[in-house]
Amino acid sequence: MEETLQQILNELKEMRVDIKELKQGQNRLEDGQERLQKNLIDSLGAYTEKIVDHVDNKTEVLNKRVFKVESEIERISRQ
Repeated sequence: MEETLQQILNELKEMRVDIKELKQGQNRLEDGQERLQKNLIDSLGAYTEKIVDHVDNKTEVLNKRVFKVESEIERISRQ
């Protein structure tokens, strides 16, 4: 009987250790997931800014070309 009780106590101690390790692992996973989400948001923000800058630059170049063409058409139509 005492041996069985001691065996149960040992198993309970092992279970407590296992539960503690599981909780620590869960905390590490949650921390890692939070960092991953922040990194993704930061990366998406930076990528979006690069896309916007690229589109703005292309639009500016296109606007300059259109202005030159319109100016040339205006000049020709005045002759």
